[in-house]
Amino acid sequence: MTLFDDQAQTLFAARDLPVPEPDIGQRISPDGAPLPVLEPTGDIDHLLAQGTEIQAAASLRGIHNVFDDGGYKELLMLSLFNLRKLDREGDDAEDAEGRRYEMKTVARVSSSGKRKTSLSITTEHTLTQANVDRYRATFLWIVAVFDQSRPEVIYEIPPQKLEPYFAAWEAKLASQGQPVGGAPNHLNNPKIPLKWIALHGVQVWPRVGRPKPASSY
Repeated sequence: MTLFDDQAQTLFAARDLPVPEPDIGQRISPDGAPLPVLEPTGDIDHLLAQGTEIQAAASLRGIHNVFDDGGYKELLMLSLFNLRKLDREGDDAEDAEGRRYEMKTVARVSSSGKRKTSLSITTEHTLTQANVDRYRATFLWIVAVFDQSRPEVIYEIPPQKLEPYFAAWEAKLASQGQPVGGAPNHLNNPKIPLKWIALHGVQVWPRVGRPKPASSY
């Protein structure tokens, strides 16, 4: 059994770990600020209403995830946390202070209309060392679970908490040897269980343990 296999067995056993209650204000971000850093102050009520109406019409025609191209979900996340979308290549978004974010969405309902009980975060179809380096350099990851058109739960998690996965992917890439010409070494879409995110991240939606602003959802 390889080092990667040992690490994978340990990591993916996290799927069976209980999800703790959100720990508000007890953890520290990479720059020393109390977590969570993100504050959902943007008004998305009108977007949610429109999205729900569109999804209801789509469901009648057998389309159970009408927004699967990601644009609507990105719009909600950018609006909720007042972030700016970046170019498609590279990091997904940045805030007013120039800090970079990786945004991941997970669909609760499958394309066939079934509700999934085991959820994972996908990465890249061809994940390379450059992807791993970029993931490490982000300020935070934002992971949102969507129940069709509505966000079910959103977490923030610093990349340091994802390092066991980054290291395991890195070891697997290194084991492939040095490519001679052609495409660089890559992995086919390695995943991170949602329970790992819930265990090591902080829930920022719905707002738990903090008062709602007047314009809240």
